[in-house]
Amino acid sequence: MARISPQIRQEILDKTDFLSVYQEHVRLQKKGASFWGLCPFHSEKTPSFSVSPDTGLFYCFGCHKGGSIIQFIMDIDKLSYTEAMQELAQRCGVQIQFEESEKLGETEKERQTLLELNERLSKSFHWFLTNHDCGRIALEILHRRGLSDQLIERFSIGYAPANRQWLYSFLKAKGYSDDFLKHSGLFSKKDLSYPLFADRIIFPIGDAKGRIIAFGGRAMTEDGPKYINSSETAIFRKQETLFGFSQAIDSIKNTDNAIVCEGYMDALSFHAAGLTNAVAPLGTAFTSQQAVVIRRRSSNIILCFDTDEAGLRAAERSCSIATAAGLETRVLLLEEGKDASEILEKRGAGELTRMAKNTINAGQFLLARANQLFDISTMEGKAKAVSFLFPFLDALDSDVKRQEYIKEIGRSIGVSTHAVAMDYAKAKVSGVRRVRDSYNLSNVPYSSSNSARTSDLLFMAAVILSEDPFQFVDENLNIENLDDPRAKDLFSALQEAHKEGILDVEGILSLCTDEAAARFVREVDTSGELQGNLEKIIKDGLDQKKKAALERKRRELVARLKSFSADTDPLQEKLILEEIIKVDGELKTTGGDIDE
Repeated sequence: MARISPQIRQEILDKTDFLSVYQEHVRLQKKGASFWGLCPFHSEKTPSFSVSPDTGLFYCFGCHKGGSIIQFIMDIDKLSYTEAMQELAQRCGVQIQFEESEKLGETEKERQTLLELNERLSKSFHWFLTNHDCGRIALEILHRRGLSDQLIERFSIGYAPANRQWLYSFLKAKGYSDDFLKHSGLFSKKDLSYPLFADRIIFPIGDAKGRIIAFGGRAMTEDGPKYINSSETAIFRKQETLFGFSQAIDSIKNTDNAIVCEGYMDALSFHAAGLTNAVAPLGTAFTSQQAVVIRRRSSNIILCFDTDEAGLRAAERSCSIATAAGLETRVLLLEEGKDASEILEKRGAGELTRMAKNTINAGQFLLARANQLFDISTMEGKAKAVSFLFPFLDALDSDVKRQEYIKEIGRSIGVSTHAVAMDYAKAKVSGVRRVRDSYNLSNVPYSSSNSARTSDLLFMAAVILSEDPFQFVDENLNIENLDDPRAKDLFSALQEAHKEGILDVEGILSLCTDEAAARFVREVDTSGELQGNLEKIIKDGLDQKKKAALERKRRELVARLKSFSADTDPLQEKLILEEIIKVDGELKTTGGDIDE
């Protein structure tokens, strides 16, 4: 295969007549805003295969296969990605220009050369850490953080010299060409003179067989990002890889459990404490692909993320992702808000081992989060708290588990079990039912896997399907404004696509870590439900986010005012009151609640 740039990919998609390609394989009829036909991927008598003429996405409400026209060609004709792109390019008259060289690609020779390069480089980094004066400070940091020489050796931890010319000169002296180094994942894509790793502690990243496929680097100073990973290559995909997996795999199998931490140092700290089943994502959210990797070796997982707000949000999303993968999921919240690395450094391995026993199941963790995030003394707060838990209900693989959890939700939030069940059932089928009612599509099946919808999820689907979704990345929206973890994943995918220059809808969805969220966007797009309603859904959503933010700000201001004592400076009280009055004025324009 060869590497095709995002710009060429987009040009091909822009010039492709989607419907004509689909209709070569499926007889399609227009019903409502979409086109429907018998699915070519499974046997059926009534059409459940739908195509959106606007985005070109397809989705089958029967077998749930879906994606872009590229994926369709790959699946229907059993082609590779590059072969499918070449076929589409030929149809629409686009000349494919491969990035840098057609010789690039995931050939066995290239893969082997990359593996050899990484193995050689890992040994050099490790030598600098353990045998050269330039690595002395880095080694002292690791020792101070509680990592022994034996552990450093086992994980082949190293140090990249501060001299930014060293890496390029070293690899050129070993005979590697500039062309190869551009795609090694070790340098800036724009400039070979700029290595990703300089004056950093280096953590080799291995595959399940222990072969080094990439590196992570931790900064020695406050300048620049704290952690950097290798760029993706022919042998390295971030979303499919876990740090420390080869070192942890035997322990994961033996204990039938995996600990998933937030970062490299946390995973290493657990290993230092004797808990050798710890792994970590690579600076990104925990993904469904990583969950599947663990599920092949274990049936249980413990999520241990930082207890700051970002870490708690990551744990929320990860609970649903891990549960959906079939893992019995528990959450470890370390005491006093510390991470594993800090506990090991300041309080020792024994204390970390003790704390690691105090876990709660994912359902209880999410109930506690719902009570923290929403004001359940109000009707609106109760409704939001219940809908916040829909993704986890979706993830449960048993109706018995789902019904029991619905009972727990009712008890925790103070509503009837029947009300929770009814709201969930309405959310579960509302998308398909709305399509049927609007267009009288009696042949569209109800999908048992259709995700429960929330206003956040529908809003983000509308944003991604809008004419210019990227305008919302920097201007109107913040991930903090979203409650539904699936909607947050969609927003994160949109941000990443914006950085990478990916413009098409399926390209954005391919970056989403939660497949259920991506599937939902395909469902509502191909069903035609949002046709003509995108602008209103987005406007209403933005208005709602603004109102919620103002209500949250008002609650915080009132809480501050109530915390003042008799000795508080009257000027401070006056300023808070003025700010509350200002917020109240803005709230009135949005129809928000003003609690006395």
